[in-house]
Amino acid sequence: MNKENVIKQLQDNIKIIYHRAIDADKQLELLREQKKAGFAQIFTNDSAFKNHSTTFLPYVEELAADLQAIQTDNDEHYKTLIPSIVVKIELLFKTLKAFKDNLKGEQPGSEST
Repeated sequence: MNKENVIKQLQDNIKIIYHRAIDADKQLELLREQKKAGFAQIFTNDSAFKNHSTTFLPYVEELAADLQAIQTDNDEHYKTLIPSIVVKIELLFKTLKAFKDNLKGEQPGSEST
């Protein structure tokens, strides 16, 4: 796959993550208001992210900055940066899904049969 196609796929994934992060951050705000979200950051210090935040959007912003960087880098540097971007995308997708699944499990009337 050529560089342009890879970048397009990464952009598409980041757009999906961005919208899910906005929804998740709204839910986190509600949980904080109810005193149900008491954690220092979403990802641990040893994660792939440099940012440390209690909301998802700063992680998405870091991911977008990484994508911006590879678009302007030469092809060799681009190839070395792709794996770290993919890891971050996977982490965000998994964490956002787990968060959403957790919320569904806590809502009244959502018991599984």
